[in-house]
Formats: sequence, structure tokens, C-alpha cells
Amino acid sequence: MKHIIIQLIKGLNLIISTFLILSLISPFVNPDPYWIISFFGLFFPIILAIYIVFTIYLIKRNKKIITIISCLLIIISFMYIDRYININKEDKKQDTVRFMSYNVRMFNKYEWINENNIKEKISSLIENQEIDIVCIQEYYNPELNLRMNLTYSHIGIQKKRNKWHMAIYSRFPQIKKETVNILGESMNNTCIYSDIKIKEDTIRVYNIHLASNFFSKENLDFIQSPKLEQQEIKNGIIDISRRLKSSFIKRGKEVIEIKKHINQSPYPVVICGDLNDTPMSYAYHNIRENRKDAFVESGNGLGSSYFKIPFLRIDYIIHDDQMESYNFITHKNKLSDHKAISCDIKIK
Repeated sequence: MKHIIIQLIKGLNLIISTFLILSLISPFVNPDPYWIISFFGLFFPIILAIYIVFTIYLIKRNKKIITIISCLLIIISFMYIDRYININKEDKKQDTVRFMSYNVRMFNKYEWINENNIKEKISSLIENQEIDIVCIQEYYNPELNLRMNLTYSHIGIQKKRNKWHMAIYSRFPQIKKETVNILGESMNNTCIYSDIKIKEDTIRVYNIHLASNFFSKENLDFIQSPKLEQQEIKNGIIDISRRLKSSFIKRGKEVIEIKKHINQSPYPVVICGDLNDTPMSYAYHNIRENRKDAFVESGNGLGSSYFKIPFLRIDYIIHDDQMESYNFITHKNKLSDHKAISCDIKIK
């Protein structure tokens, strides 16, 4: 019986090893057409945790060859852990620009949060943190009455003002304000940018909001508290998988177009936004490629930025390699379904 159990553990370990390898290659594989691999990248931390438990068991059983291979795979995986959880000493620097990225969920237009004056509270948060440049996703402000001490703004205009879109506010002049065309469409809720004059330097700031997974309330309830009935589990998994497949493919197409545009920038680049994808995704890999992730550079603790799904990190500040970032903060204020993130960037 013991022999059967050990063989079963070995078989399960092989399966989990395959899952972990697929999660490690998922950032490099376009979801269109290989969308199935993106699922493994999404669950990378969970797969790694399970794999470590299996490896510990095999070490105790003195399975040398298997454990050597397993340990090598774990070492490779740990190269990516700082994208999820990090420890950096606080390192305040002079002469930096403070950035914030915030998906404000339409300033609580449909009263998802049982709290009044959300717009004013978000404005106060931005002012109290002494933010110099803020990129806002899911911006809904048809009256254009957002009160902040940031003089300059770029507000993406939809066909109708009462639609939600994006905005970039700054205390520095914005000398050019444009929208990035995605597959021939001018989509002001996907990517806008501003060329911003900071003293003698000019930088280009991109505000990105990639395709949402559009989870329903039932999907989120299932993720947070899965029903145990067989049919409920089946329906929940099928519906969530269908939505994820569609969004993986759509984000893959969006990010290819945005990356082309970013790579042609005449100025150093700072990228803020809600990628709606994890640090082991094709979207993140393409946006970050040859650039720095501010959370990795100076973040502390868990990088999770979405209240409804614990440990999920989908909001980012990414900058060119010649810049340096400090004091990355994930703000705990619950004024949206996302957390605001901020950091100080030294422009070189």
C-alpha cells in the first residue's frame, strides 16, 4: 500500500511539474492561439506552493533524482517571486516625481461601496499623498468637476461625455496628448498618453487599461466562496474559463499594438495602469520588457491590488531602465474595487 501511495505522489508531482513549467513559459506565449497556457500563468503562486509541498515530501522519502530536478525548478520559479511579494528597505530620495495609478471604478457611480463622497475622498487621497502625476482608469466625470491641485489634465474623450474613459492629471505641462489606436480603433478606455515637460526634461506617460475579464457577481461569489454542489462547481468553472479565454486573447492583441507604440516613443517612458493580468502573463511581460517594475524595485509586502480577489496583482507602474523608483506604496483606502498604487521616480 505504501508503495502505491509513493507512486501516486510521484505521478502527481510529474503533473504539477508540468503545470509549473507551463506557468513559467506563459509570459512568452501569445494567448492567441495558445490561450490555455495563460491559465497556468494565472495560477503560478498556487501551483508553486503545491509543488513545494510535494518536493518536501519527496525529500523526506529520499528520492534524490526527483528532488534535485524539483529543487532546480523551484529555484527558477523563485526568480519571479518578487513580482508578487517583496521586501525593500525604505529609501527616500530627493528630486523625484511622485506617480500614482488608480482604477477608480467610475467614482462609485453605481454605489457599489456604501459610502458617500467617493470622488472627493479620492481627490483628497491624491492631494494628501502629494502626487505629481496621476493616471486614472475607469474615469467617469461628465461634469468635469474633479477638484485637485493638479493644473494640467488629459481626459480621453469618448463619443459621449457620459461614458467612462481615462485621464492623466499632472502639476507639470502636458505638451502633447493623444490616444493610441488599437487595431484601427481610437479607444479612449484602453490607452492614452501625454508628453509631459518636467523642468528641462520631457517624458511620455502612458495610461493603460487592458480588456477586463468582466466577471459577474456570481463569478466573484464563486471565486470567494465556491459552492460544493457538483453542478454549481461545473457551471462556475466553465463560465469563468470562458470569460478568461476571451479576455486573454483580447489583451494579447491590445498589448502588441501598445508595445509597438511605446517602443517608438522619442522620450523616456513611464507606464501606469490596470493590465487586468498577473505578473506571469503575456501582457505584463510585453509591457515590462527591458523596463523596470516599480513594485519589484521598491515595494514591500504583498503586491495585491484588487480587493475582491486576495493576492491578485493587476495594477502597475513600470518605467524605462534609466530611471530609478523608490517608496512604492499600495494604498489600503477602500474607495474602489482597486487599490491605488504610487511611487517616486527619479527622472534621468
